[in-house]
Amino acid sequence: MTARTIALLAVLLAAAPALAQSRRAEHGEIYIYPLFTDGKSYSFEGGSSARTDTGYGLGFGYNYNFNSHFSAGAEIEWSEQDYRATVQPGAGNSNRAGDISGSIESRTLRFQGTWNILASSFTPYASGGLGWTYIDTNIPSGLPESVCWSYPWYGAYCATYVPTETTTKFSYNAALGLRWDIGRGLIRAQVSNQWVDFGGSYGSSSVVQYRLDFGTKF
Repeated sequence: MTARTIALLAVLLAAAPALAQSRRAEHGEIYIYPLFTDGKSYSFEGGSSARTDTGYGLGFGYNYNFNSHFSAGAEIEWSEQDYRATVQPGAGNSNRAGDISGSIESRTLRFQGTWNILASSFTPYASGGLGWTYIDTNIPSGLPESVCWSYPWYGAYCATYVPTETTTKFSYNAALGLRWDIGRGLIRAQVSNQWVDFGGSYGSSSVVQYRLDFGTKF
């Protein structure tokens, strides 16, 4: 038992310098991550309601590590969620409520800062970001339109599309996670709250998101 204890202590002592030294200071890093968004129920002015399913997406990011603790950078991500909604008739409309379904697409550009709590290769961290989120409801906003373009070397091309309701709003997030630096590589697991400020009578709305980052330092 004593020999095993001594051997275990020797292994831990040998690993300690590697854990204590982080190689991220003064290095840039790029990463990619799958994104999962929790489903949520919504209630709107006028009595309409909606329920989103779990959403899926993809994101890319860049950070610069000023030291072992603090980094800053930018991220861009794409996400899509299916939804089901009950639409209530407005004032003067005697029809009954109707049920609809569809998908919401979103694009977010975010600038964020991250604080790695420990200087070691394995550390918990906290981050926050500010940016803009573009939302396409895929709800038609007009009749189908036919348009044509004239491309170089290709010639004329015509297509029909249906305009949809879209909006771009200010958004921000706060996140907690765990980071592990493996040589030049990095892995991060993160859970965050993302708020979008819709303004007006609705105000802001938040969703919970999960992601797993895979990246490399340079």
